[in-house]
Amino acid sequence: MAEIDKIIKTILDKQPISSCELLKKTDRFLKSESKDLSFLDKKSISAMAYEKAQYAVNKNARIEFVCAALLFDLALKKKGLTKEIKKHLGEKIELLVRSHNFTKRKLQNENKRLFDHSYRTALILAGIKTDVPAICTALLHEVISHSDTNIEQIQKYFGKEIAMLLQNFQKVRSIKTANNQQYILHLREMVVAMAEDLRVIIIKMCSNIDRMKSPTNETPEKLKDIALESREIMAPLTDILGIWQLRWKLEDYSFKILDPEAYGKISRRFDIDERKNREKYIQKTKNILLNAAKEAGIKCQIEGRFKHFYSIHQKMEIKKKSFDEICDVFALRVIVNNIDDCYRLLGIIHRIWRPKQRRMKDYIAAPKSNHYRSLHTTVFGLNGRSTEFQIRTKQMNEEANYGIAAHWYYKNPRKKTPPWIQELLLKQQQYKEDHEFLSKFSSEILQNRIYTYTPKGDVISLPSGSTPIDFAYHIHTEIGSKCSGAVVNDITVGLDYVLSTNDVIKIIIDRTQSGPKSSWLNFVKTNAAKKHIENYFNKQPVVRSFRL
Repeated sequence: MAEIDKIIKTILDKQPISSCELLKKTDRFLKSESKDLSFLDKKSISAMAYEKAQYAVNKNARIEFVCAALLFDLALKKKGLTKEIKKHLGEKIELLVRSHNFTKRKLQNENKRLFDHSYRTALILAGIKTDVPAICTALLHEVISHSDTNIEQIQKYFGKEIAMLLQNFQKVRSIKTANNQQYILHLREMVVAMAEDLRVIIIKMCSNIDRMKSPTNETPEKLKDIALESREIMAPLTDILGIWQLRWKLEDYSFKILDPEAYGKISRRFDIDERKNREKYIQKTKNILLNAAKEAGIKCQIEGRFKHFYSIHQKMEIKKKSFDEICDVFALRVIVNNIDDCYRLLGIIHRIWRPKQRRMKDYIAAPKSNHYRSLHTTVFGLNGRSTEFQIRTKQMNEEANYGIAAHWYYKNPRKKTPPWIQELLLKQQQYKEDHEFLSKFSSEILQNRIYTYTPKGDVISLPSGSTPIDFAYHIHTEIGSKCSGAVVNDITVGLDYVLSTNDVIKIIIDRTQSGPKSSWLNFVKTNAAKKHIENYFNKQPVVRSFRL
């Protein structure tokens, strides 16, 4: 099998794309433009091209990055090739190639480690399907600080969008976690940068992940700063962005640096006990299901879902549970080709293993409000052990991986920040006093958040623990004050009901109701709701005196 065919096969296995024609076209371009090279140069460049492209595919990178990876070394060898790339393959691939090679020329000789870091950061971004300008910015994000390049030159060579992204990135390069004026200044700058363009903070997250995963020439103090920043600021921000797959990396890598002893204990238990049992159990389960699927003519991929060490550590600490209790339930994800196969495979699973009552959820027939689709079922698996299956197509799996923010970007490619996030961030800028800004930022942004929906599908972001009253006040003060009931996911609930991510909430109002109830203060979560309720009752005595 030709190298390009192996790459294409991997892409079609991993990504829900309908065609690899762009990649085939790039391969033909590579071969055509390599004809006039010497035999050794041609062989060397071809080998590196396919190796880099295959590596990018293994990281689930978007197709344009894979195409660009085929051409990085050839474009370094042949001057003026980028014009031909743009002409024959398009602006996106040409921009990626040019950004890569610009950075390599600026950093390769004296700062190779920084070039490698920049490349890996860009690859993480390409793997979460961030757009091309953001990936190019990641490739370039070290050249301003570590070469003679300035923002004006970046704008001249790469355009205004990338220059603005790179300029805003400088505002969030370093945010030391300490309650002092410098820290607060950095937070303020970060809020401004995020409100203008959220891609800046995503680049920052990916850069931090690589710095922690592959530390090179970082002092222990610097590494701890990066880990603290990642755990205390970056990881909570992933909830706002909805890019869930970045959170576990930020938390696990920072956990390893900040608490190596606790990390080591869980790692050893996982490696010695859990991994052996888990892999053995999963392999047996996979073999049984793969054989049954094959007999039914269903192609599928099955993978065990990874348990994150920091999540295990938190559950052990907070819930006071043992390692064995937390790691008791096995979870597998099954990827199939189409929706019909999802339901057919569900039937096969239930024929092999007895399903648990009330543990089957059909999010394909009734998707969650954030468009999440999948079949979930929990069965009594091998040896009676609880085993959860998530069954979905490749397209559904892609959508599930990228969360709310990514879904919004796909629907609104010209807008850089969803309005509900921008409102949350811009509100922080209203607090002039440092202590008030820090308090509001910590309570409204850095705490865990949930993402709920109005019946029309608008996203409402609230702190964890919020209730229908918090939701109602977030929409409008009058709706909050006149709230008399709530329906969550078509079920009537109490006003003290604790909401969860993906809940759809309908508020019932009573126009005759004079105002909020004082008892609401016992369970509302948001500062806004508390403030409106308190203000109402603080004004009441004045109103009554006036009437007398």
